[in-house]
Amino acid sequence: MPNKPKHAKSGRRAPLTRTQLLPIAPTTARKFSLENHLALVAMRNGRGSADFASILIKTLYLTFLVCERDRLYPPIETYLEAESILRASIDDLVTTDSWQIADVQCAAIERVLCTHDEQLASTPLNRIEVAKRRLDHILKAGRFPDLDAMHRMRG
Repeated sequence: MPNKPKHAKSGRRAPLTRTQLLPIAPTTARKFSLENHLALVAMRNGRGSADFASILIKTLYLTFLVCERDRLYPPIETYLEAESILRASIDDLVTTDSWQIADVQCAAIERVLCTHDEQLASTPLNRIEVAKRRLDHILKAGRFPDLDAMHRMRG
């Protein structure tokens, strides 16, 4: 009777490591937080760029995806408002040749960024990685996530 190979797949996933079960290191969380908030400051001051807009919109979607199914904070309306503002700023570039978000439009984006900061400080790395892979998969398909539809599917 032949022996089983030593590295046969048993169909089970490898157990999560200690690093994956804990939130990311505080210094790394602060680095991501600073990058996100500086992107918003640049956009607010009219010094935005495609890179800054990309950082903000990806952070918006990642924050939404990391939220637990039964505990969405801030409310979906905040995510939809922030998404609308960010998409409009991208569309405005075509007509105004400027990457900018008005001060009065920044509140929803700031709430999302602060929620993301809290997630980085308290969410296990594995959950963030799973959400990031899901977002990357959606973006590689050439589309943005549909937050409203995703929210309705959760409910």
